[in-house]
Amino acid sequence: MIKIDNHAVVDPNAKIGDGCEIGPFCTIGPDVTIGPTSILRSHVVIEGHTEIGSECEIFPFVTIGVQSQDKKFSDGNVTYTQVGDRNVIREFVSIHSGTDHETATVIGDDCTLLTQSHVAHNCSVGNHVIISHSAAVAGHVNIGDHANIGSLAGIHQFCNVGTAAMVAAMARVVQDVLPFTIAEGFPAKMRVINKIGMERAGYTRAQVAEVRKAFRVLFMRELKLEESLKQLQEELSQSDNVQLIIDAANNSKKGLARPDDQMF
Repeated sequence: MIKIDNHAVVDPNAKIGDGCEIGPFCTIGPDVTIGPTSILRSHVVIEGHTEIGSECEIFPFVTIGVQSQDKKFSDGNVTYTQVGDRNVIREFVSIHSGTDHETATVIGDDCTLLTQSHVAHNCSVGNHVIISHSAAVAGHVNIGDHANIGSLAGIHQFCNVGTAAMVAAMARVVQDVLPFTIAEGFPAKMRVINKIGMERAGYTRAQVAEVRKAFRVLFMRELKLEESLKQLQEELSQSDNVQLIIDAANNSKKGLARPDDQMF
């Protein structure tokens, strides 16, 4: 059974899954799909071509799928917002739709977006990601699975934050954060392996040690990055986790938020 409060405004063309609860003063547009057993507490606005997965919990004054703030957006563009399953989205969070025609902003499964955080147009956020209070994620940012973005952090457009990486509170990220590291500062620099974050995500001691060894190869042998990556490929590329690091470094277009000193 679907429960829709009398004070909610739900377009008759919207697709609402069984077991959903739509609280007072929510507004749901005609091209919105909401999966089964999701809960919208109150004053939630969902617009545009937006899909919300199942078992999500969305708190008051959240906006999802609204038009991109990017000045390149043109009226008539059809853009999308996709939010996966079992996400918790707290008060005043904003998630904007894509900018260019037929593009999307994507949030994975099992994420937690805390109060007043913002995910801009064309971002791709993985699974089990935490975006903390008032963090701002600019357009075209990619965030890997199990990443953690600290309160009041700002991530510049087109940056990548790797798998199981952590961005510390109030950090200013203007270059890519490699997987499995903690970045902090203004601008953010890599500081140390995200050991606790990896353990919480289910990585073994052996995998943590393997990643630590990889970063020592990258940053403690006083080689150029290209030479370090070549050595890493030769010595440790049989590891899937190390290959993630190699690929992230090789594919970076913004440069890497390298450490100031060797702490790996």
